[in-house]
Amino acid sequence: MSVIRCSVVIPTYNAAHLIGEQLGALAAQVGAPDFEVVVADNGSTDDLAAAVGLWTERLDVRIVDASRGRGVSVARNVGIGHATSDRILICDADDRVAPGWIAAMMCGLDDHPLVSGPIETTLLSGRSATWVPIDQRTTGLFETWGGRTYGLGGNVGLRCEVWERVGGYDETYPAGAEEIDFAWRAHDLGYRFAYVEEALVHYRIRTDLKGVLRQQYNSGRGTTTLYSKFRPAEVSPKSVRRRIHHELLLLRRFPWLGSADDRRSWLTLMAFEAGKLVEARNLGCPAP
Repeated sequence: MSVIRCSVVIPTYNAAHLIGEQLGALAAQVGAPDFEVVVADNGSTDDLAAAVGLWTERLDVRIVDASRGRGVSVARNVGIGHATSDRILICDADDRVAPGWIAAMMCGLDDHPLVSGPIETTLLSGRSATWVPIDQRTTGLFETWGGRTYGLGGNVGLRCEVWERVGGYDETYPAGAEEIDFAWRAHDLGYRFAYVEEALVHYRIRTDLKGVLRQQYNSGRGTTTLYSKFRPAEVSPKSVRRRIHHELLLLRRFPWLGSADDRRSWLTLMAFEAGKLVEARNLGCPAP
């Protein structure tokens, strides 16, 4: 019997129409050790079982019930809790890992407790890749205050001890910034992310404007939640006057003479700002 050396955790919600592409990419991995795939179902109402069942002859894959609460953090925590190895790789159901992703991530985990790699947005997203403020091909870890870095939640590798010591992903977050929260708490315990250039993930941005706006709105909400917990000393809250001035400047930047994609990009920025303000009001704290 082969020994499972790593567990790939895929948090999933109503992605039966997309997950086959990700499972196919995992089945085609090059140079990977023996691994299992844990699909953490966050309460899907589509036919996820049938979609995953198509791959059981090519992958050691199973579905676990992660419906005890709504959110990607719940699904990640449940999936990791069901893993049978101490090396955890996390990817998303609607993305596609590159052929050498597992091998590269495992190599990184030999020397580092936390790893992440680049993402590329154009292959699966097309023109909507230009609507969001994410580089179409990243070249390093994402940076935040105080030199703290993090990896995008859908391209993370970690040793199980890190997840256990950190206390898992915070399940109170809306769908955004929870991976930064995890990275910051890991940082406080002495864990640092390492960048693995070969661990590429093709990242899917929603191709409908409504979906992109919802995604950016939730990201704004998550950003406010993050800063309500970890507001760095060098970040002073904006006064009401400064906040109004900031929002008016954004409104004045509407690209009247720009292209349709320019206007969509502006709308995604405004959705992010709206999410920050709404969550700040909900939490009773200043917006970042």
